[in-house]
Amino acid sequence: MNWQRAVTLDRVPVLTLIVFLLVSWASTVYFLDHSVVTIPSPFTPVWGAYDHGDAARLVSWAIAGLILALLVPLPGATVSWRSLIHTVGAQVRSLSWLWLLVTFGTLALMILTKGHYLLEAPRYLEFVAPAPLVSAVSVVQPAAVLAAGFLSVKHPTLARVAMVLWLVVLFACATRVFAGVILLYMVGKFLAGGRVSWLGWLGTAIITVILLPIPLYCRELNMHGLIPYAHAMEKILQDPAFFGKSLVTTTSSFGFSVPLLIFVSRQQGITASDMLISLNPGPGSMVGWYDILFHMRVHEFIPYSALGEWASFGGFVLLLFTLVWALVVRICLKSVASNPHPTMVLFLSAVLGMSLLMVVMITQYNTRAVSRIVSMMILVTILDRLVRPWTARYLQRRSVRPARWHRADGVREDAVIGAG
Repeated sequence: MNWQRAVTLDRVPVLTLIVFLLVSWASTVYFLDHSVVTIPSPFTPVWGAYDHGDAARLVSWAIAGLILALLVPLPGATVSWRSLIHTVGAQVRSLSWLWLLVTFGTLALMILTKGHYLLEAPRYLEFVAPAPLVSAVSVVQPAAVLAAGFLSVKHPTLARVAMVLWLVVLFACATRVFAGVILLYMVGKFLAGGRVSWLGWLGTAIITVILLPIPLYCRELNMHGLIPYAHAMEKILQDPAFFGKSLVTTTSSFGFSVPLLIFVSRQQGITASDMLISLNPGPGSMVGWYDILFHMRVHEFIPYSALGEWASFGGFVLLLFTLVWALVVRICLKSVASNPHPTMVLFLSAVLGMSLLMVVMITQYNTRAVSRIVSMMILVTILDRLVRPWTARYLQRRSVRPARWHRADGVREDAVIGAG
């Protein structure tokens, strides 16, 4: 079977989560074999919960749900990768102003939400903006970095400036998205029709692995923000043993998902009411989330994982959760990819960015965090459908015929621009 026909765009996040779970499991085994715990920490009981039999059982249930979702045939024509890249590339080059607005506008919002805490903060996760705005900007981050990659095709210098600024801002926030900036940038460049060699992908993977331990290290410092983190980096980069230790740190980051899954699955205090609250994307004060917030955490900075929360009700419930999540992601991605108008690339970048962000969040963050992103993804997909008639009329007035997809093979017809 041709892999390009089997690995369609809507299946990419689901396959990524399967690979992530397997890599996490292997990383867990490596870390536990090579680490030496000298000082107990909030992470210690989570690592201590690891059991190989439980890991095999729970990971199998989760992956079984994902595989079932991959096999479900969805209605509608499937767009080929060749046609998709051609379409996205053509649309990206005509919407440079939009990518400028998305990437630099989100950067500005990110800086505003952090305020003076961007430079120095007494505690991790300090913001000056209200929590809903902080959550919204955090969700948009991956799409904004993808937008910088889109921008690289026509305005490479501005795109590189945006990428560097994202690295600086996300480094100051000590978020793991910092490690994925280069990867998201390269994915955006690839989707926009830019050439990325296999050496480029290999280098991107290596850089991502090297950068991952940095935000984890910074979170444990007494002071936070760009200035304290920069001083800390100046010291540790001079330590020859740092990069040797970074492999253990990296595997601990990847591997933490599986012990957390096992630890949370054993918690007897999670109720059906808790999960209904977690699934509600409304404001925390209105839905009762703040009443159970600290009940759904290992530690102040270690939330339960969505996979673990559902696994606490049994393996079959975990399978149903991953099945439903994967189907929702596939449906949203397939829907926005069918948009024949130039707005497709905007909606596609938003949905793809959110779905890839959830690959990590579903393994290390509460169901509450995942459900809010899923809700935003569904809203973006619905909005895409709602604006299509207005877009079609606008293009018709400008004598532009939208692109069409042949039903047989999903090949895009070139857009025809009439003489004005």
